[in-house]
Amino acid sequence: MSNNEVALNENGSTASTSSVVKPVHVQIARHISNFLSPFAVSLPCVFLVALYHAPMRGPALFYAFVTLFFMSVGPLLYIIVGVRLGKFTDIDVSVRSQRTWPFVFGLGSGLVGLFILAVTKGSRNLETLLLITILSGIIMMIITLWWKISLHASSIAGAATLLTAFYGTIMLPTFLLVIAVAWSRVVLRRHTVAQVTGGTILSIVLTILIFTLRNR
Repeated sequence: MSNNEVALNENGSTASTSSVVKPVHVQIARHISNFLSPFAVSLPCVFLVALYHAPMRGPALFYAFVTLFFMSVGPLLYIIVGVRLGKFTDIDVSVRSQRTWPFVFGLGSGLVGLFILAVTKGSRNLETLLLITILSGIIMMIITLWWKISLHASSIAGAATLLTAFYGTIMLPTFLLVIAVAWSRVVLRRHTVAQVTGGTILSIVLTILIFTLRNR
């Protein structure tokens, strides 16, 4: 079953939607949701964080690839394999009850990446990014046991907040993307307004807190 065929209700069950041509606003929402998925958002975020005030570009890019692998690529491959084996409904893991093991795998992968950065004295900025990702993942995994908080909204909100913290007001327009993603997830019936709001607020608050503690 594809993403376009899955509609979610509050308890995470699925129902097939009509195969007729979707309205334009739904098609736009689908493109926004795909283009600004957590994996897609992680690509520019990781490299921008790695390159911020980096003394040498080569090592910064190397650690960016290491971080990207453990933070995003590995967990995504785990989900893709799970979808092909029939363990997950779709690549978004739209069914709430199926999200526990992707969370566990992602947290484990992130911890390995953080360990590598710490042992090799890699980028402190990327360590901060991984810390935010891991702690956010733990909180969201617990919440997801009862409530389907939005990973899409959390991801883009966290990235926008961290990039603004590093680069300043020039990054404030990225928060428009947060609004766009939240709108798309509600339109696609993947989440309620409360769920995208919860994911957004959680990531913004947690990112500000960890960034502040790490940069005293």
